[in-house]
Amino acid sequence: MAGLFSACWKARRGLLGLACAGAILWLGASLAPAAGSGASSLAAGLGTFAGALLSRARAGAADATAARHVVVLEGPAGSQRITAELWSPPPGSSTGKVLLYTPGSGQPRTDNAHTAAALAGMGFTVAALDDVETAPETRAATTPLQFDFSSGAAYELTLRDADIKVAAQAARLPAALDRLTALAAGERPPDWLAGLDLGRVGAFGWSLGGSTAADASITDRRIRAVANLDGWLFGAAAQGGVRVPYLLVLSDYPFPNDADLAAEDASRRYQSRLTRRDLEEERRLIARPGSAGYRLVGGVHENLSDLALGFGFWRTWRRLDPLKGKQEVDACLAGFFRFHLDAAGAGAPPPCASPHMERLLTLGW
Repeated sequence: MAGLFSACWKARRGLLGLACAGAILWLGASLAPAAGSGASSLAAGLGTFAGALLSRARAGAADATAARHVVVLEGPAGSQRITAELWSPPPGSSTGKVLLYTPGSGQPRTDNAHTAAALAGMGFTVAALDDVETAPETRAATTPLQFDFSSGAAYELTLRDADIKVAAQAARLPAALDRLTALAAGERPPDWLAGLDLGRVGAFGWSLGGSTAADASITDRRIRAVANLDGWLFGAAAQGGVRVPYLLVLSDYPFPNDADLAAEDASRRYQSRLTRRDLEEERRLIARPGSAGYRLVGGVHENLSDLALGFGFWRTWRRLDPLKGKQEVDACLAGFFRFHLDAAGAGAPPPCASPHMERLLTLGW
């Protein structure tokens, strides 16, 4: 203990000092409740938490090598502009592969900036769009989606509104792809468009953005593979419409059981029914050739975005180092899309073999 205090005193300035301070505070808070439990359990929780703090410090100090820029994509006369944020690979490292990203409901296009930068560092060009509630061109005319499970009527209204929103959001992906294609074919295309294959792209999203990506693949054949980061499916995607290879990554929450479906509490009952409905379709999707499902062990919903990297989620760092969790998810995404966007790709993508990515061969409850 004396050595830990000494090391933290030497590192008291900067983010490493913050990491040390957090580790000591966590140790002090854990000692009392752990008095009757095994020392190994306490050590494991403390180690994960301290490691997460150190990862967070390093993440703040490490600059991504990917180029990042905002592009306003103009369309035909009378159409809305589409604002996109692009992450391009470092010079000489582009694979020509393009990924479209959509965020969670009500979130900005940057809610997974860490993942976008990581994928760009692996050779992908990532184009991220805002949610329609936050996009500068649509937010004034968009009513925020409310997930209301307080009654049967509220539940049905939630499903209807989510279907409508996903369809509207999904339509923006092909439109953005059309405009990028037109820009590339223009007289003076920007350098970052050089060599990109816009006829064979991937799409992924977090939370509602996962459903958006899946829905867009139904209407646009240029989208050849989809990844859903812990999102319920709505619209055509929830009705068996997805045909392309599909990657599902779930957070580590228990699946609802029959008691949950019949619970007296309306919120628990209807949220469980939506989750069960979703899992039934997810089970079908991940069982198809070229598709796969994983659970991020120890992860909460926000671990599939950048939100869990924020200090507001420090309590979850006992379960999973958020930066390490993201690195595992990012590597899984890269392997999946690299395989399926290769014109010669056939069969099964490489498995996501990492400590916290648990393969789901099926979904049961």
